[in-house]
Amino acid sequence: MGRTAATPGLGINLTVQVAKKQRPDQDARIDAHVRVRASAAGPRDRVPAVDIALVVAVDVTAERRDAAVAALAGTVGALPDGLSYTVLGGGGGQCYPLRGRWALAGPDDRLQAAFSVGRIAASAEGRAPAGYTTWLAAARELFAERALPVRHLILVTDGGSRGDGDDTARPDSALSLELARSEGTFTADVIAPGAGWDPVPLLAVAKRLHGTAASSPDDFAPAMATALARLRRVRSPELPIEVTVRPAVREVTLTETAPHQQRLEPDRFRDEPHRLEFRTHQWQPESRDYLLTLRADASNDPLGVPLQLAEVAVGGAVEPVVVRWLPSGTAADTARISGAAGRDIHTMNVSTQMRTALNHGYTALDLDRRERAEAQLGLAVRLATEIAADWVLDEVRKVARIVDGPQGRVSVGPAVDPGTVRQGLLNITSGHPVELPGLPVSGPEIRCPDCDHPAGPAAGFCIDCGRRL
Repeated sequence: MGRTAATPGLGINLTVQVAKKQRPDQDARIDAHVRVRASAAGPRDRVPAVDIALVVAVDVTAERRDAAVAALAGTVGALPDGLSYTVLGGGGGQCYPLRGRWALAGPDDRLQAAFSVGRIAASAEGRAPAGYTTWLAAARELFAERALPVRHLILVTDGGSRGDGDDTARPDSALSLELARSEGTFTADVIAPGAGWDPVPLLAVAKRLHGTAASSPDDFAPAMATALARLRRVRSPELPIEVTVRPAVREVTLTETAPHQQRLEPDRFRDEPHRLEFRTHQWQPESRDYLLTLRADASNDPLGVPLQLAEVAVGGAVEPVVVRWLPSGTAADTARISGAAGRDIHTMNVSTQMRTALNHGYTALDLDRRERAEAQLGLAVRLATEIAADWVLDEVRKVARIVDGPQGRVSVGPAVDPGTVRQGLLNITSGHPVELPGLPVSGPEIRCPDCDHPAGPAAGFCIDCGRRL
């Protein structure tokens, strides 16, 4: 069963699937498949340009400067009227506007902007790079002056902007700390021309700031246009998923499995210890899948009685997680859950392992650890064959030969292009989104054949008598 609700700009349909019969234990694990389908609602098909503040930061080496100037000129010349923007470049300084901190896109601005971005400087040899931390801090300071609904950074870098403090392996590194300060203030996309960049910090920026990271040719204007078009399709910059649990539930985790694989970190409500909020970002018409895992103590619960362990709420839609504890021998084996819920949860668990193995395999190739790469890519191929994830096989074939798919045997050749590996790392992390068509907003009025009550063109049921239309 699903619940449908409306949030500004979106219609939300929420479904939660869980095996109803569970075996009781002091540390029982319950897996539930949460699916959120968002469809377009309302007359607008994109975010108004006047609601967007955009910072473009460009840091490239000298051999890419001319291409960067041409790409920037084309980009600023195509910005929609009313959009607020700033261009940063070189050593972290402001390239445009020439006066003030923000420019407003429009007919009078375009000629001056297209000419002025020629001032952008390349990363100088022998000079310490500005570093990703510098770009993020500059953007955060700028966005503090422009409190518009959508605040977004597009960072264009060929790898020269990484500084000594841009280490994401340490939570106390300068980049990690700046990402923590920036999260919730603005979102970010990363565009990486060439192949000389380290994918780790770029992916960290895109993931933590809820954007995408993509490789690009030196002419990055099309990639910029794609990023801006995607930004304008966002109907809700942030949409929390709330999970409220019974006191017997001791642990809650929520992992997005599609279109991206990531574990979400919860925010706790001070006065409601059993209520958690998981923030999700940049919603457009699409479908997202989550694996909700609960650890519950069933030692004080009755057997055979429907018990609501949790409640999931998204955008006004609410669904319960209900199970029954049954003694051993009568409950379904929770290791082999039957039915649609079991198939979905099994596929989600396999998909998580598959994506992790694929990422580890590509990372091992980037570090020239071929034996580990073959083992991890082989595991990804075996799991992809099990759930018919053909896109994974296509990604593996870019860097290895699949010898036996069902057995998970692959062979990495003697020479693998480093650029292909690094571009693949960004590609496999970006996921495979599922977009849904928007709801029609105009059309002929229809009437219920039973009660003659009027209904909109997208109505599936009569709201007066309940008849299917």
